[in-house]
Amino acid sequence: MAIILGVALPFFAVLLCGMLAARLRLLDEPGLFGLNAFVFWFALPALLFQKVAATPFERLTDGTLYVGYEGSCLLAYLLVLVLFRRLGRRSLPEAAICAFAAAWGNVGYMGVPLLIAAYGEGRALPSVLAVVLDTSILQTLTILLIEHGGGTGKGGVRAVARAVVCNPLILAVLAGGVLAWLRLPLPAPVAGFLGLLGPAAGPGALFALGATLRGGALTRGIGLIGAVTAAKLLLLPAIAWLLLRAVPVPSDLAAPLLVSTALPTAASVFVIAQRYQVLERQVAAIVFASHLLGILTLTGVLVLLGT
Repeated sequence: MAIILGVALPFFAVLLCGMLAARLRLLDEPGLFGLNAFVFWFALPALLFQKVAATPFERLTDGTLYVGYEGSCLLAYLLVLVLFRRLGRRSLPEAAICAFAAAWGNVGYMGVPLLIAAYGEGRALPSVLAVVLDTSILQTLTILLIEHGGGTGKGGVRAVARAVVCNPLILAVLAGGVLAWLRLPLPAPVAGFLGLLGPAAGPGALFALGATLRGGALTRGIGLIGAVTAAKLLLLPAIAWLLLRAVPVPSDLAAPLLVSTALPTAASVFVIAQRYQVLERQVAAIVFASHLLGILTLTGVLVLLGT
C-alpha cells in the first residue's frame, strides 16, 4: 500500500492543481485547448519516440509479450467495444474511446516506478514495453475507429488514412521503432531535447485533466464511468491472468506483466478524447476514479502475487 500511495499521491496533487486553476479561472477554455495541443503535438510524441527508440528491438518483436500482454488488452478492448456498441448503443467513436480507456493503463508514469519499487529495475521492462505496444496497437486502432466513425466529421477512407499517417503519436512510435531496429544511438543534443520536452507530457496531461473535472464531471454518466473503470481494474487483469497461464512468457516477467494490466487508465486516453472531442469529461472522470480505486485493486493484486 505504501509503495502504491507513494506513486499515486503525486498524480492526484498535479490533478488537483488543474482543478484549482479552472475553479479560480486561471485557465480558460482556450488555455485548456492550447495545453492539450502542446501535450498532443509536442510533449507526448517526444516521450514516446524516446521510449521506443531506447527499447531493444528484440524485445519489441518478442511474440510471447505481444500475445501475453497485448493479447489481454486487445481481448478486453474488443469486448468493451462490442458491449458499448451493441448493448450500450453508443456511436463508434464513443465505444472506441471507452474500449481504449478500459485497455490502456498508466504504464508510463505509474507502472514503471511501481514495478521498480516492487520488483527492482531489471523487471520494470514490461511497463516500458506496454507503452510501445499500447501506443502502436491500441492507440492506432482507436484513432482508426474514431476517424472511420466520423469523429472529426470526415469519416471517408482517404480522410482516415490521412489522419492516421499525420498523427504525431503514431509517427513518433514508428520513427522510434526504426531507430531501435537500426540500433542507432540518439545524438546528445537530440537526447537532451527529448529529455527536456518528453517529461512535460505527464504533468501537462494531468493538469488539463484536472481542469476538465468540474461541473459535475464525476457524476454525469456515472453508469458509463463505473462500467469502464470496472473493466479496467477487474476485467482486464482477470483476462490477463488466464492468458498468461497459457502463454510461455519469461518467468521473471509474468508477475510484472500482470501488474501492468491492473494499472488505472492512462491520462493519455484523455488527451485522445479531448483531441477528438469524444466523451472528454467522462474519460477524465474514468481516469480519476480508476486511480482512486486502483490503490485498492493494485494492492490486492500485489498481495495475491506474494509481492
